[in-house]
Amino acid sequence: MRNEHYQEIKEIAYYLWVSEGKPEGQSDRHWEMATKTVENQYENGEHQPQRSTDPSECKGTTEPAQPDQT
Repeated sequence: MRNEHYQEIKEIAYYLWVSEGKPEGQSDRHWEMATKTVENQYENGEHQPQRSTDPSECKGTTEPAQPDQT
């Protein structure tokens, strides 16, 4: 697995850890599970580009429409 997938693997491992109640001492297992998940997605052609969760990268309207106050 290339370094370019590091962030993706890191995020998946984090969500696995959270979903299991944040157990201590399981980081290696979560990292391995995340790595296998990403590898399998690429091998099977199922990988979807990851969408950014950074609000500064949002496109379109970022504030709700305000009622006309005239």
